[in-house]
Amino acid sequence: MFINWDVTARFDPSSLASSTQGTSTHGIPIPSYGNYGGPNYTAGVEGGTTLGNPIPAPVDALDTLFWQHDLVYQHVKDGLISPQDIPNAIAQADVTLVEGAYALTKTNLDPEALLYDALATLTVGAKILTTPSELAYLGNHPLDAGLVLTAVQAAIPNFEIGLAETPGKEARSLNGAFHVFEARFEQQLTQAMASFGAPSTPESSNISAQVSESPHQPLLTTPHA
Repeated sequence: MFINWDVTARFDPSSLASSTQGTSTHGIPIPSYGNYGGPNYTAGVEGGTTLGNPIPAPVDALDTLFWQHDLVYQHVKDGLISPQDIPNAIAQADVTLVEGAYALTKTNLDPEALLYDALATLTVGAKILTTPSELAYLGNHPLDAGLVLTAVQAAIPNFEIGLAETPGKEARSLNGAFHVFEARFEQQLTQAMASFGAPSTPESSNISAQVSESPHQPLLTTPHA
């Protein structure tokens, strides 16, 4: 139970601008997780610095994935990665996070962890599938492409399960975030997923078939409140 419901970023539903960017003081609250999960949240504080020897330590395996992801972004910010290598480093970090989060769903995650795992997979997965440099990375790494597509599809029912089983009214705020995500990214994600028509894993094969056979079927379904 490591979602920090009182440490949130807010997203404007019309622009998806985060309050961490100084442009939104209202909108849908997105909580943080552990010490490293969430927009502009690392080392247990907003706007923190991610260290190679994490202080404070990640609270669990999911938070460890967030720390590893944050560390790459910190290296970019600190100029430790050459400019020409930044797009590939960012893409690899995002893909590694999504794949790692998907792997954790095969373990016994508690409902809150499953909910945040799915939220992170959907949001970072959307970034991957709608960013040209990250799509190019997937094009050069077909096994990763198959895993990312599988993870995004699996995150949809996982989000619903986590939301239904997480007690407290705070979790219902994520229902609104899900609706915004669906409205803004459904078509883009469906098109991006359909573009990878030659899956590299059995699971991704099922996804591609679903997209090809039902191009107008919504990628995201409405979670049960």
